[in-house]
Amino acid sequence: MGRQKTKVPEEPQDRLDTSLDPYPDTNYLAPCNKETVMVTLYGATNLPTCKDSSEPWPYVVVKTTSEEANNHSPQARTSVTSEPTRAPIWGDTVNVEIQAEDTGREDVTLKVMDSNKKEELVSYEIPIKYLRAFHPYHFELKKNEKEDEATAKTRLYATVVRKGSLLPRYIGYDHTALEVFLRGVNEPLVNNPSPMVVIARVVPSYTEFKARKARQDPASVGLPLTQVSFPISSPMTFDVPRVSQNGCPQLSKPGGPPEQPLWNQSFLFLGRDGATSFSEDTALVLEYYPSASMKSSEPWTLNQPLGVSVLPLKSHLYRKMLTGKGLKGLQVERLPIFDTNLKTINGEAPSVNLAFQLLSSERPENFLTPNNSKTLPTLNPKILDENLGAIRESWSVSSLDSSQEAEELQPRDVEMNNYRRAMQKMAEDILALRKQANILEEENRMLRSHLTQQSIEEEQNRAEEENLAVSMKQRLLLNELDMKRLRDRVQHLQNELIRKNDREKELLLLYQAQQPQAAQLRRYQDKLQKMKGLEDTVRHQEKVIEKMEQILEERLHERKEPAPSNRPQGKPIMDAFAPQASGIPLGPAGENLAMDLYSMLLAENTRLRTELEKNRQQSAPIILQQQALPDFLGGTSDKFSLLAKLEQAQSRILSLENQLEESARHWAREKQNLAIRLQEQQHGFGQSPNSIIVDQPNAGAAKDPQLPSKPEASLPSSDAKLIRPSNSQTEGSHPQKT
Repeated sequence: MGRQKTKVPEEPQDRLDTSLDPYPDTNYLAPCNKETVMVTLYGATNLPTCKDSSEPWPYVVVKTTSEEANNHSPQARTSVTSEPTRAPIWGDTVNVEIQAEDTGREDVTLKVMDSNKKEELVSYEIPIKYLRAFHPYHFELKKNEKEDEATAKTRLYATVVRKGSLLPRYIGYDHTALEVFLRGVNEPLVNNPSPMVVIARVVPSYTEFKARKARQDPASVGLPLTQVSFPISSPMTFDVPRVSQNGCPQLSKPGGPPEQPLWNQSFLFLGRDGATSFSEDTALVLEYYPSASMKSSEPWTLNQPLGVSVLPLKSHLYRKMLTGKGLKGLQVERLPIFDTNLKTINGEAPSVNLAFQLLSSERPENFLTPNNSKTLPTLNPKILDENLGAIRESWSVSSLDSSQEAEELQPRDVEMNNYRRAMQKMAEDILALRKQANILEEENRMLRSHLTQQSIEEEQNRAEEENLAVSMKQRLLLNELDMKRLRDRVQHLQNELIRKNDREKELLLLYQAQQPQAAQLRRYQDKLQKMKGLEDTVRHQEKVIEKMEQILEERLHERKEPAPSNRPQGKPIMDAFAPQASGIPLGPAGENLAMDLYSMLLAENTRLRTELEKNRQQSAPIILQQQALPDFLGGTSDKFSLLAKLEQAQSRILSLENQLEESARHWAREKQNLAIRLQEQQHGFGQSPNSIIVDQPNAGAAKDPQLPSKPEASLPSSDAKLIRPSNSQTEGSHPQKT
């Protein structure tokens, strides 16, 4: 995850208030039904800059996840550095209290903040449930490079101790813990430039520890760190073995002044490092380091100690502690510091004062302090040889005289020797049992690690199965949605198919209905072709009639002209139909007869033209309706009405055709009679006036009563002229009637 910088509303204090307890390190237990997480912030390196690329003024805020969720004002805060820096040094200790029932779901959040910009530089979350109670964890906290590249090089150094309200008691052990109280250096120093810090540990075998230290084993040199990368991949990061060959090192506060450092600080050793660790090679090791080495770029450069103090924890010492009155402990006034270059004012090697006691209660009340530690029996420093060999104990009691002490000890020598032999045998048995217990604990630790790994794998598998189930549910839901969409699509396509089938059936019915109409239309077209031929014939006849009319008019004009001078008087003027050779008698009567004949022919032609125009006007709408019939076939609702109209139009066409044929035959007969009469007159075969009058059109009409006086059908020429024009011309001249 990327580094997030957020603002906080709190203003940090310049220094954390630790005035509640003059000896805060003696608060080993949490209140009842609560747990306390003690966090000591030493420093950090490679902190990120602020958003504006400026150097931060860093401080650390310690919160729980519940306080973070509820936006509570943080009470646990370190001091702000005196100057802007990306490698701060704090050395402050803060405490956070949590309800005992909430430790399984609470985390401790360490946030490095900028004092000026109120921005979050980096944060780490430590789960409390993975921490062993009363065990000091020395952490080097960092971010995973894959998760957060901006803060991948940032390191935060801290010690975290989870404290309960009761000290744990192990089965078969009489005591719960060993408390070591370190007071300070006895004599002033002449060559110590800075305050000192102390690393205290109890090692089960001091000989092996020295060998590992000579080999520069990282676990035995300085203060070993536990690197924790966030996000945390496995809880095995916080696993602690029951028995450690290098002990569980604890770091003290810097002791000052440099001339004569004073600490007044207790170290609490539980379990194997406590009351049951007294054997021939067990020892308490104190290593002294300059605190200035923690102010460099790396706060944990504790490599070369200034000196070492060793106190053998043998079985004799254990027995003497149990025989004391009140507190079960001893004090050592001059424990030497060897392997050192430090010198006192007298030029001797320095020494320190310390006290230690056994705690048998799960919730002890009498912890060691500078005052009550002075009341403990004192171990004479002369009994400690240079090689820290066998310890010869003696009690320093101011109220007893040395002679009285000797008299009291003599009768008990034999009993003490027997007791020593029994205790030696018991110690050997205890050592054998301890070795066996160590082997069993190692096996148990391996089994626990395997069990934890299996549980982690099971959780991962369960998480994978849950994720797979969720993904399968999502895929199933998507498939159901796809199926529903496809089902709707299929239903839509089925409806479309049904609609198309219905449309196809309608089109087939229309096609079947149009088949006889198409055949009938072809018949009509054939008839129209025949009518065109008739029209041509009639048109030719019309031209002949026009020529005949022209000839008649010319002859009429010739008749109206005066006779030439050489014409004999009394001779009648011959018309175009009766030449001189025809034998028709000339005279006024003959001229009047010719004039009447011409008038009758002209009247008949005028009447025929009038009837022809009437037939044109009557037949045009019917033919237009016949042409417009296909346009009405698109709608299915008017199908039967259109068929009825079509039948009416067909019957009308048949009647018109019949009338046209009858009229054509009648006109042909009349024209033939007129032509014959005209030729007879031209050749001189004239008829009597009575016969001419009888053969006039009126007489013919009277003679044939079946013929109509005014024919209803139009000439073929008029019908052809109405069929040939385009639709646009026809519609323009005669609008269609529906």
